[in-house]
Amino acid sequence: MRALSCGILASGLWVAGLPANPGPHGDPGWPGFRGNGTSTTTVEGLPLKWGEKEGIAWRSPLEGFGQSSPVIWQGRVYVTSTGGDKKEHLYLESFALEDGKRIWKREIPASEKVEEVTKMISQGAPTPVTGPGGVYAFYESGDLVAFDHGGNRLWSRRLTKEFGVFKGGHGVGSSLIGAPGRLLLLIDHDGPSYLLCLERATGKTIWKAEREPRVSWTSPLYLEHEGEGRVIISSNGVLEGYRLSDGKRLWWVENIQRNTVASPSSDGKLVVIGSSSPRQCLAVRLGGTGNVAKTHIAWRAESATSSFSSPLLHGETAYFVNRAGTLQAQRMKDGKQRWEYRLPDGCWASPLAAGERLYFFCKNGTTVVLDGKAEGPKPLGENVFPIPEGERIYGYAVGGKRFVVRSGREIVAIGQ
Repeated sequence: MRALSCGILASGLWVAGLPANPGPHGDPGWPGFRGNGTSTTTVEGLPLKWGEKEGIAWRSPLEGFGQSSPVIWQGRVYVTSTGGDKKEHLYLESFALEDGKRIWKREIPASEKVEEVTKMISQGAPTPVTGPGGVYAFYESGDLVAFDHGGNRLWSRRLTKEFGVFKGGHGVGSSLIGAPGRLLLLIDHDGPSYLLCLERATGKTIWKAEREPRVSWTSPLYLEHEGEGRVIISSNGVLEGYRLSDGKRLWWVENIQRNTVASPSSDGKLVVIGSSSPRQCLAVRLGGTGNVAKTHIAWRAESATSSFSSPLLHGETAYFVNRAGTLQAQRMKDGKQRWEYRLPDGCWASPLAAGERLYFFCKNGTTVVLDGKAEGPKPLGENVFPIPEGERIYGYAVGGKRFVVRSGREIVAIGQ
C-alpha cells in the first residue's frame, strides 16, 4: 500500500493522511476504504493459497449485518454492522488481529430508521476510518461517531438532524475518508447534497461544500497534488476535484453516464474512474482548472465497464471488473484494451495489488490471484472459500500478513 512508512507512494502520491507510525513489524495497517484509497499494499508474505480447511487463521461472528469493509490499526480490526427490523441498532466492534477475539463492542441507537430492511437498501455499508487517534464510523442513518482505541466515545454527530434526512430508494453507501487531521464525507442523494470536511479530534465542521441533488454510492479519494491536498469525486454524471484547505471546486468533467458506484483511483498523474456504461470509464490528467473535458481527458476505454468494484491501477495497466465478472485490462498510457479474463463471479470488493500479485475477491467467496508482471492473464491460484447461501464477500483489509475478509455477518482472517 505504501512504499514508505509515512504513507508516500513511490509516485509521490500521498494517500490517507497517515503519520509515520506503522503497526508491529512495520505493518502499515489498513486505515480506511480501499486501505489508502488505492487498494494497494506493500505488505509481503500474504497468502497465495487457502481453502475451507487450510489457511484460515480464525473466524469471528459479528453482532449485526453489514456491507462495509474492515479496517486495521496497530493489531486491531474494526468493523461496523446494523441490526433490528428497522436498522435501529448500529454496531462498532473491535477484534484482535492475532486471534480474532472481540475486544469491545459499542451499540449506537440510530437517528433514523427504515420502514423495512431489504436487500435493496444499504445495510452498514460505509467503511470506517481508523488511525492513531481512534476509530471513526459513519452509518446511513446519519450518525457519525468517534471512539478511542479503548472503546471510549470521543464525540458524535447526527447529520440527518443537522442537514436533513437522506432521500432515495436504496440508502447511502459513501464511506468516510481520512485526510491529515481531517475526515471527509460525501452525501449525494435526492435531497440537498454536500461534501463535508471535519476535524478528526473534535468532529467539528471545517467546511461544507453544497452540491446539487445527485444520487450515487461512490466514495471520495484524497490525495496530494503539487503540494496541496485534493479531494476527488466521481458521482453520477460528474468527475470533480476539490481543494482540501477550503472546499473550493477546482476542476470538473461533466456529462458522464452511470458512474454511480465505483470510486475513483489515481497514480498521482491520472485519475481513473469506472462506470457501468461503455466509453464512460476514463482517465483525466491532474492539474487542470475549470471545465477540463476538452483539455485533460487522457483516454476513454472503448468497451470496459466497472459496475461495483473500483478500478485498480498497477504498473502500466488499469483493471476493471464488470457486472458479469469479466476482468478487463487497459493500458494506462492510452486506455487500449490489453486483454480480458473471465472471473468465477463478479466483485463487490475492489481488487488488490500486493507486490506483483493481483487479488480478485469474487462475491461468491472465490479469490483469483493473477501475476501482475505477466503480459496476459496468468493465474497463480484460485481459492474457494465457502460462504453461507445468500451471502457475499463485501470487502477486506490487509494486516499482519493476513487478509481479513468480510461477509454480511462474519469476518474471517486468511493467512498464517
